[in-house]
Amino acid sequence: MPKRATVVWTKPALDSLLGIVRYIRRENPDAAQRFGTAVKSKTTRLASFPDSGRAVPEFPASGLREIVLGNYRIIYRHLSDEASVEILTVRHAARLLEPLSRTK
Repeated sequence: MPKRATVVWTKPALDSLLGIVRYIRRENPDAAQRFGTAVKSKTTRLASFPDSGRAVPEFPASGLREIVLGNYRIIYRHLSDEASVEILTVRHAARLLEPLSRTK
């Protein structure tokens, strides 16, 4: 059985997620709770299936992957040599995606 990867949230990704949840909460607290729970479920699954997301279309050769959740993209990279998944950002799909740096 393959070793489970460790899922690590970068500070920018966590800040982005918290900002989105706060924004949704202003209009609909229940929807904010559901969104946060769904993000947690999707990202926790990456520990067992780190390559389950699709390649990020804007940067197909970069090794970046994403999970689409409604109107949001959870962008991550699987660091196979470190057996970890690094969550890089959570952003609305309408926002342009600039090159992401490796920050924690």
